[in-house]
Amino acid sequence: MPATDRGLRKEERVTNAFGGRTTRGAARTSLAAALLLLLTPAALWAPEVRLSVQKGFGEKVVIALPLFTGEGRGGIDPAGVRDVLGFDLANSGYFSLVENTEFVDDVESDDRATGDIDFPEWVAIGAEVLVKGSIDVGLTEFRVEASVYDLARGQPIFGRRYTGEPDRWRRAVHRLSDDIVRQLTGEPGVASTQIAYVSNETGTKVIYVMDYDGANQRRVTRDGTLSIYPDWFPGGEAVICTRFRGKRQETYRADVSSGALDVVTSFPGLNAFPAVSPDGDEIALSLSRDGNTEIYRVRADGTSPRRLTFGRSTESSPRWSPDGRRIVFVSDRAGTPQLYTMSANGGSPDRLTYRGSYNTSPDWSPKGDLVAYTSRVEGVFQICTVDVETKEVVRITAGPGHKEDPSWGPDGRHVVYSMTSGGSADLYMIDIYDLEPVKLTSGTSDYSSPAWSGRLE
Repeated sequence: MPATDRGLRKEERVTNAFGGRTTRGAARTSLAAALLLLLTPAALWAPEVRLSVQKGFGEKVVIALPLFTGEGRGGIDPAGVRDVLGFDLANSGYFSLVENTEFVDDVESDDRATGDIDFPEWVAIGAEVLVKGSIDVGLTEFRVEASVYDLARGQPIFGRRYTGEPDRWRRAVHRLSDDIVRQLTGEPGVASTQIAYVSNETGTKVIYVMDYDGANQRRVTRDGTLSIYPDWFPGGEAVICTRFRGKRQETYRADVSSGALDVVTSFPGLNAFPAVSPDGDEIALSLSRDGNTEIYRVRADGTSPRRLTFGRSTESSPRWSPDGRRIVFVSDRAGTPQLYTMSANGGSPDRLTYRGSYNTSPDWSPKGDLVAYTSRVEGVFQICTVDVETKEVVRITAGPGHKEDPSWGPDGRHVVYSMTSGGSADLYMIDIYDLEPVKLTSGTSDYSSPAWSGRLE
């Protein structure tokens, strides 16, 4: 089975709009509805088309991405826009870019000279899809327009304009990327998402957030206390974390924009590993208020605690299934840390992992079929996935350096995790089908405990 097939259910391996195979729903293309609150997209034209590129399963569609036209200003220029858009499209997992940019620039130069698109020339350099565009950078507004063409048919597929404030230009480009991915594959992209994480940049571990590609890193918690284990509320306006105030632990809600903090739980003993339910109404977490460390669920304001596990073992790290009906957690009831699932109302747990003697930090895929987790393999922590139904385990990382704390992207295809190597920890993103890690952070600080947001509108 090709690497790109792994993890896809049979019914998801359908022929997509390119004539290739991708995830369910990709056989149809239609223009997506207008979206965004702060950015304003507008369709340039709206023909409903299908692509005719014939692809074998697992192959990527090759995109030509010439420099957009327009003048740069204030650190925004066509080259920067191409870099961001190219990173987004390549990392979606569906596309690769024409590598020889000299060929791309030459054909684009000829197109501009003639005022026409020379479709055969674009095909001759190996491209199957062409993305052309322009930018306009004003003092108060940034505008990007893009048109996407099916080169085999020689016809347009998609065209849209986005406007916003200049300091949000990267977000506009991410929106463009996500719309291209959705238009060409039927699957929404992840470029317009964020990642919360822990960094000791200030000397104390506190919560930060950044764009999914590592840009726009900014501090969230500023009260000077040690904060760890972030998890997102739906909508991306706030995260929940564990905070240490002296010897006391509590969980709190942190507003991502203002940094305002509201205590959620402050029970005696352990208050850790908070996980927000898919609807945002409840929190699952580990508490030791009754003596032993057990899994509880509470309302989002911290009231009405309800104990879900009972026993003498240690239960930790709960995470909700995407439908909110089940919870995966870690227990040492069998003698070593292993993953278990149970009803979100409690009851008899079902053991999920049997391979390895140390399995922790689970996170349930948004598609519901897989759980990613940390597993100690030959003395090194690696990231694995386990199929919830078959319990088949696939290791998705390799090599030296401890990889820990996986968190799924909202596409159920990408995972972010931390890796400790050479005395420092950084965040990496990996496509579970391509298995090529992409480094997201670098510097002298440590970056850990990532939590990927849902899609942000």
